[in-house]
Amino acid sequence: MQDIWEQMSDVLRIQEDEAIRFLVDLVKTDTQVLGHGIKGGHEGAGQKLICSRLKALGIEPDVFEPEEDKLRPFGQGNEGHNYNGRPNVVATFNGSGGGRSLILNGHVDTMPAGDITAWPYPPWGGKVVDGRLYGVGASDMKAGLAGLLMAMEAIKKAGITLKGDVIFQSVVDEEGGGNGTLAAIAAGYRADGAVIAEPTDLAVYTAHMGFIFYHIKVKGKSLHSSRKWDGVSAIEKAIKLITALEQLEHRWILTERHPLLPGPSINIGEIYGGEAGSTVPSWCEFKLCLHYLPGPDAAQKTEADVRRAINDCCQGDPWLRENPPEIIKYQEGSPFEISSEEPLVQTALAAVQAEKEVATLAGMPAGCDARYFTNLAQIPCVIVGPGEPGQAHSIGESILLADYLQFIRAMVRFITTWCGYD
Repeated sequence: MQDIWEQMSDVLRIQEDEAIRFLVDLVKTDTQVLGHGIKGGHEGAGQKLICSRLKALGIEPDVFEPEEDKLRPFGQGNEGHNYNGRPNVVATFNGSGGGRSLILNGHVDTMPAGDITAWPYPPWGGKVVDGRLYGVGASDMKAGLAGLLMAMEAIKKAGITLKGDVIFQSVVDEEGGGNGTLAAIAAGYRADGAVIAEPTDLAVYTAHMGFIFYHIKVKGKSLHSSRKWDGVSAIEKAIKLITALEQLEHRWILTERHPLLPGPSINIGEIYGGEAGSTVPSWCEFKLCLHYLPGPDAAQKTEADVRRAINDCCQGDPWLRENPPEIIKYQEGSPFEISSEEPLVQTALAAVQAEKEVATLAGMPAGCDARYFTNLAQIPCVIVGPGEPGQAHSIGESILLADYLQFIRAMVRFITTWCGYD
């Protein structure tokens, strides 16, 4: 490794400015999803940048939009999304043979910017201040995605021939539940291992939470506010249901544990309803996202807990007992976990330790596409990437460029060790 690393170090030093320019260009490109992918998204422009980079390396990518008919047989994913102009980009770097193959996976989509006026710099401005790049998706996860590609570009430019194939995947709709990665699996892409470059601050994640999104619709009885006591406030009934869910969350926190993950959570993310301040509200709706721990039948148990909490609340309220809320599950993803003894995990830890001195095992408090690789395709997967996890989906999202470059170096070590080389 020492000889090859001296060879690689020269290439990586020369490539640093170009790697930063590529990431800045990617961050300056709006690739947000709309309505968690249900209303579509803007990923197409970012995928054009990725394709141009691959073609400059002499690689002709496979470009395809997810098709829900092909995803349905897996019994996973989230239906009703609009994929027009939102293609996956997959490129295969063929090895010479005899080595282990590897998937390098990252999502090009981001969440919307939120309140643009609250950003310290324009969210698609690509502003660099004191070595930190600001912009939507800078940390989650354009730095990881760009870093994966730049690592392969460095290996190729150094003239190193890998033994194992490397499959680079820039996927869409991860923020909508992961149908982009599921579509790549449906297309037949397989390998001996997979890496997802979500922001972990270069910690190696071997587990992530499961998640479920619910939309709850509550009915009331509308009257003039002066006759409130003859009506039924849907907002007040919704508050009762939310309180019941908060109590469920507290029970989970007290009874459920995992060595790498935080306790389960229920986040009420949206609430709206009513007609006017002078009217008893006839309707109220709220949306929530909950996260739960890995375990046998964890999804079924979690759903049962939620419905039981809501039902018990309804049974204690005469109006809700006769007018129960409508419960709509509109997005979900199972949890993921693999053993820290897996060769893929040990290879990742060694690569990070060579660059960062200390390699940390941890878990992801949210969900990501790792579940599809390990749970569905039976491909060992690790999650490791640049960027602080707390930057994801934040106003003023940013990443230290030094961390991005460090990740590229770590990935070169990881890829060459895992795949082998001539």
